This record gives sequence, C-alpha cells and structure tokens, in this order.
Amino acid sequence: MPLTQRHTDYHTHILPGLDDGPREMDVSLEMARLFALAGYREIYCTPHLIKGMFDASEADVLQGRNNLQRALEKNGIPIKLLVGREYYLDEFLLDLMKHPMLLEGTTCIMIEIPANTSVDLVKESLFAVKRRGYTPLIAHPERCQLLEMADHSQHSPGRFKRWLSGSREQYNNNQPGNDLLDYLKLLGCQFQGNLGSINGQYGNRVKTSAQNFQKNGIYTHSGTDAHSPESLKTILGIA
Repeated sequence: MPLTQRHTDYHTHILPGLDDGPREMDVSLEMARLFALAGYREIYCTPHLIKGMFDASEADVLQGRNNLQRALEKNGIPIKLLVGREYYLDEFLLDLMKHPMLLEGTTCIMIEIPANTSVDLVKESLFAVKRRGYTPLIAHPERCQLLEMADHSQHSPGRFKRWLSGSREQYNNNQPGNDLLDYLKLLGCQFQGNLGSINGQYGNRVKTSAQNFQKNGIYTHSGTDAHSPESLKTILGIA
C-alpha cells in the first residue's frame, strides 16, 4: 500500500481531553474540517493508552467519540468517527489485552513499539497478542529504530519458523532491525505509516526509513497521527 492520503485515516489523536491531542472540542472540530477539506471520510480516533500517563477508560473513549460525532453532525462536517486505541508496548500490555479495544470493525490492535524496548519483549508480546486471535497493527514503524531496514544477506527464514512453531529457545537472535521486521511480517503483523514521515516531518532518518518501507510494500495502513490543527496542516500540505 503506498503511503499516500486515503479516504480513511487509521491513526489520529482528535478526541478532546483524553491524551496529548486537543484539549477543547473546538480544536477537534477544526481538525475535522481540515480532514474533510483533504477528502477524508472516515477517521479512527486512537488515543494513547500508556499506563500511568494516558489511561482514559474505554467508556471515556466511546463517550468522547459520541460527543465529537454529534458535534460534527451539528456543524455539517461529513466525517465518520471510528474508535481504537494506541497501546504502548511495555510490561503492562498483555494485561490490557484481556479486554482490548480493537480498531472498530477489524481484528486489529494498534501498538506502538518504544525505541528503548528490548527485542525479546517485542517478540514475546506480539506473539502473545497474535495467539489471542488479534492482529497487531504496528503504529509508525518507520520511527522505531528497532525496525530500521538492513541488509537481507544474513536473513535465515528458518529461524522464524522455528520460533513460531514453539521452539523459541532455538531462536537466538538479539539483533534489532531487519530480522525483527521480518519476524513481525511472518507473524502476521500489519504496519501503519505516518504521512508526515514520508514528508520529512520527523527528520531525514525517518523519511528514509519510510521510503524503504513504502518501496518494499510493507505498509498496510496509513494515517496522519495528527495531534493538532497545526500539525495536520503541515502533514496535509494545507496553507
């Protein structure tokens, strides 16, 4: 999937008062107007879920979506809002997976991989998520240094098959990067790219990584990851 603007944005922080996105409803409405102007028709509201920092309840997310949807209809903004979460991959993730909020209408769970996470924790956590019947959707993988694409010359597919079959003790790979990315692909993960990454919003390293992901056909979903009208204007190229 090319990392280009689509009718659906799978990753936004548009709901007011739930995370580091907008605080007020008026700001959320301005973001929605910009989305509509750019041709979007559906937006996934995916507030952060980081224990101890951003941990609004599922009820809060649903109520926030309903309130904003009513405001959109009142103001004649033709955007449909869908719900989800952006889960943080840490030691609390698997406990949260007992009752996860899926991306509405899908089996996907959006998960952010922090740069300081160990490769083993990434493998084990996402393997467990997959075993529970969900599809991990990795948020903006081009921004994660663990997933930077590297030389394929040392790639050995058999190692991943042994790990998936349960012989994890035989899978002895601690090198981040391409091997981890290939493992996640084999596991069945999907990958959401940020439009701002390909535009250079996060710097040249991330831009190059996004180009590599796009060139190799890794992206399955795209999104703006927008937090404010100002950032959205930059991402969408709206003056």
